[in-house]
Amino acid sequence: YNEYKSYLRMRCVLFSLLLSVASAYMLYLDAKAEECFYEELVQNQKAGLSFEVAEGGFLDIDVVLKDPSGSTIYAANQETEGRFRFSASTSGIYTFCFSNAMSTVTPKVLKFKMIVISPRDAADNKDLSEDDKKIAGMISDLRHQLREVKEEQDYMEIRDKAHGEINSNTNRRVVLWAFFEFCLLLTMTAGQIYYIKRFFEVRRVI
Repeated sequence: YNEYKSYLRMRCVLFSLLLSVASAYMLYLDAKAEECFYEELVQNQKAGLSFEVAEGGFLDIDVVLKDPSGSTIYAANQETEGRFRFSASTSGIYTFCFSNAMSTVTPKVLKFKMIVISPRDAADNKDLSEDDKKIAGMISDLRHQLREVKEEQDYMEIRDKAHGEINSNTNRRVVLWAFFEFCLLLTMTAGQIYYIKRFFEVRRVI
């Protein structure tokens, strides 16, 4: 029976250690607009924010992250991409905002992800044996490393999609410009042929 209870406790520890919340969003931001989002955290809870501007203007955006007291803990001006990790200093609602105030006419499309690591429940492992606590520590280290790998993969995926869209737009503009040059050259050639033909045309006077 004691072994079964220990097994159940270990499963609870595994679940609490591996549990994390990651939310990915696409945001359309008009010129001169600002959008804010809110996340409630407890003290010492770890979280992270990654973002990438996919479309619009010079692909720049303003970002600010504030704690429950309103103090700024992270700010970036006219950035194309970025990542930031932090540990909540106090419990409460944290605010992060994206601003396109620097743009007068161009809207922006950006992708961002907020990663929140659920805090471990100390009550789950306070009754564990020393061996179980060692295993829990190893699982915690593994969970931390896996989370970093997952964050890096998500960040690279966002970068890949954003730069893929940039390359597609650039290629499309190059093709359109080449087509425009071809049409312009064809028009100029036809005009020159017509002008030379008229210039050497012999007119008869009756």
